[in-house]
Amino acid sequence: MRRTILTISWLLTDSLVFIAAYALAYFIKVGWIFSSDLPFQTYLYAVLITVPGWLFVMITMRNFGLTRKQNDLRNFFYIAYACIIGMAGFTLAFYFLKQTLFSRMLLLISGSISSILVFIWHIIFNKIQRKILRSGTPTYPTLIIGTNREAKNLIEKMQKAKCPFTPVAVLDGKGGGPAEISGVPNLGKLNKLEEVISQKQITHLVQCDQLEHSINFLSLCRKNNINYMLLPFALGVIEDSVPTESLEGKQVVSITHGQPKWLWFFR
Repeated sequence: MRRTILTISWLLTDSLVFIAAYALAYFIKVGWIFSSDLPFQTYLYAVLITVPGWLFVMITMRNFGLTRKQNDLRNFFYIAYACIIGMAGFTLAFYFLKQTLFSRMLLLISGSISSILVFIWHIIFNKIQRKILRSGTPTYPTLIIGTNREAKNLIEKMQKAKCPFTPVAVLDGKGGGPAEISGVPNLGKLNKLEEVISQKQITHLVQCDQLEHSINFLSLCRKNNINYMLLPFALGVIEDSVPTESLEGKQVVSITHGQPKWLWFFR
């Protein structure tokens, strides 16, 4: 329920930021007056018509995803692209309403301001959202499998970034290991797996070790409607960024070496 309310709030506030950006652009270009040549009412109505389409583009690009790093430069480009599409939609909407074109500079100012303001708001809202999702009983209690170096590093990063997927327990197939990792208790071996899932009401499981038990983990996650995640390190992959691609309709992990980065667009 918290996630649903937050998502609706995010969509609504994003819409307000987008509208405010265009209103600010209007007054920057026209001056702090209401121009008769460019009626503010018609201008604002065109912006309102554009908002649903702009939000649709933002949603399809997963700009509201929980795992998206909102302060990343790549995320800014995603938002900027959506705002360019929004700018094009606004131009069409205004043309059909007014049946005339207007200042190209106003379009550039609107697109630039909307991109920057929405990006800043996403960073702010994401921080607020993460605190709310982790407060009290975590919305997404997460179980970590493994106590190896990469598992410890992952937990530390999740705790430091206040990840919405909150680590609440660690299990280690070999036994032993530290009593806790960054405040997350190590509850023992895998024989406690079902007990921990039930007690902690686990929603996400991240496998960082014990690759031989992958089928069992997947089966248990399906049975309990738990989201299963696999750290690439468990497969022997040490890259930080491991993209997936489609190979004849089948999703595969794709790791390339020795190729120019621009070839990614043609693979």
